[in-house]
Amino acid sequence: MPRTWIRATLTAATLVGLSLSGCGSGHATTESRDAASTRARYEETRESITRLARDLMRVNEVTGVSLALVDGDEVVWATGFGMADVDRKLEAGPRTVYDVGSLAKPITAAAVLQAVERGELDLDQRLATLIPELELAGSAEQDITLAQLLTHQSGLPSDWFIHSLSEAPPPWEQIVDEIQGLELAAEPGTRTVYSNLGMTLAGVALGRAGDRPYEQRVTETLLRPAGMRTAYFARGPEPEPVLLPTHDGPHGLAAIEHAAAYRKREARLDPEFRMAPAGGLHASVLDLAAFARLLLTEGRVGATEVLSPASVEAMLSPHNDELALDLDHSFGYAWFLDHAELDWVGRVASHGGRTYYHHARLILLPDHDLAVAVASNSLTAANVIESLAVETLILALQEKHGLEAPAPIPSVEHSASQTEHTDAFLDAHAGDYATSIGVSRVGLHEGEVWSRAAVGSSRLTLDGPDGGTVEAMPGARVRFLDEAERHLMVVQRGEKQRRTGVRLEPPAPLSEQWRAREGRWTLIERPGEVSTIRAPALHVVNGRLTLEFLGLLEYPPMPVAMALRPLDDARARIEGLARGQGTIVEFRDGGDGDGEHLWWAGREFCRRD
Repeated sequence: MPRTWIRATLTAATLVGLSLSGCGSGHATTESRDAASTRARYEETRESITRLARDLMRVNEVTGVSLALVDGDEVVWATGFGMADVDRKLEAGPRTVYDVGSLAKPITAAAVLQAVERGELDLDQRLATLIPELELAGSAEQDITLAQLLTHQSGLPSDWFIHSLSEAPPPWEQIVDEIQGLELAAEPGTRTVYSNLGMTLAGVALGRAGDRPYEQRVTETLLRPAGMRTAYFARGPEPEPVLLPTHDGPHGLAAIEHAAAYRKREARLDPEFRMAPAGGLHASVLDLAAFARLLLTEGRVGATEVLSPASVEAMLSPHNDELALDLDHSFGYAWFLDHAELDWVGRVASHGGRTYYHHARLILLPDHDLAVAVASNSLTAANVIESLAVETLILALQEKHGLEAPAPIPSVEHSASQTEHTDAFLDAHAGDYATSIGVSRVGLHEGEVWSRAAVGSSRLTLDGPDGGTVEAMPGARVRFLDEAERHLMVVQRGEKQRRTGVRLEPPAPLSEQWRAREGRWTLIERPGEVSTIRAPALHVVNGRLTLEFLGLLEYPPMPVAMALRPLDDARARIEGLARGQGTIVEFRDGGDGDGEHLWWAGREFCRRD
């Protein structure tokens, strides 16, 4: 049994906590014609990943998964496991179409670069020129460039929740009217703030740059020329699956194999993601593989140049090297250019996508001409598709180049910290930190140093005054350091440092107006809107105001507690540097004697009786 298979099995067991509930194993479908002529290639990869997929799907109760492996301009393996639609008895396969969510972002970025090549857009154009009617707080539209929309450096809030997920979303272009006067989450060009809203505005600009709507333009200039025949947007041209000349059955949407949606193998309705340029793409892994092939071949499909080599290079090059708070996180035009488990292989470009229940992942290794696309129809599949994508590439690297992944690093057993380390550490680094999953308190607990949060707590084995190790993260060191006038919690692996939290200032005394708002609130749901949170509430903990809720995009639902710093008696900012943080929470008159309503990026709440 190869060492990488052992490593993959151990990784999978760690991710899912060795929970062995669920039933049935994945079922591999017939491989695509694209791989038929190269069946002998990557044989070990196929065998090992097939076993891993079955194990992970069983443990995590995942209904269906599809996968495609790319080598250069070829799809060398494409397959599926389990069921795409149980009721229709439709097996998951390489042509199964999923809601791939944020994988629309690299597509939007590529289409914008096509428009730049044609002289229709300029990356230095300001938002005020691109969308003249848009007026943001502080005239921020005068400062934000098109390039910053593509690199997530615009400072715009991460999300806009009006019908973000909906059974019948209104036109996404209306968001321009909805966000008039919106305050930024960060100053433009100072740090990376992942933003669905920013990419949506890039889509608005693209749609206005020519004589075709966004969906039609992207489909006709990028998706179809790249070979993405079954990829589509809800309001765009229908997919064009390959059909036999004698085919007299359904065409377009009716002819594709669309995956149903599942939560722990129970069928659910997957709502539409409203902001099409940021997350409205539907595609199969073969469609995603075609996009990967386009980038690996410098923008060409055969003899046709779809995207210039310079544009491909720009997409896959970092544009945030000067942003101190990003540390070693690297971002291109809509691509993440670092990956903790693949740092050793050279250049990496990756992006994930999800809606409510579907998940997708696309990872490129440009230095090795390899890529993998994985998608699933199950809420509980996030760790499954990530593990499958990474392990597929590691095994493929072994078979293609003989490259061996670094040996797994054993966990470091906890040991009591020396007193001098503990005292020095606490003096310098104790406090509350805003992390991506809420507030974490670093300090002494039962005689040991812990980082404690609503979701999981970690005990630190200090090896010096600036940090130490955690049992659950072998090979990593948790460090605390100052950067750009912020005190950061970082995870260091080798030479790479990635930010995980920022220390919060001690809370200021709260006014009576804010204390009176403590308690449970009720989300006002619009018809057809599908909420991703439950049980919202405002609490004061150790003098710090927090917005708490259950996040429904995880199963079981994840408790989240976000720190709020009041700016005045009506407005507060969500503290932190991660996605969703920096956004303004505001109280407004609800009208009709309904008292105050809480507004948060388009979400509206009233006081619960």
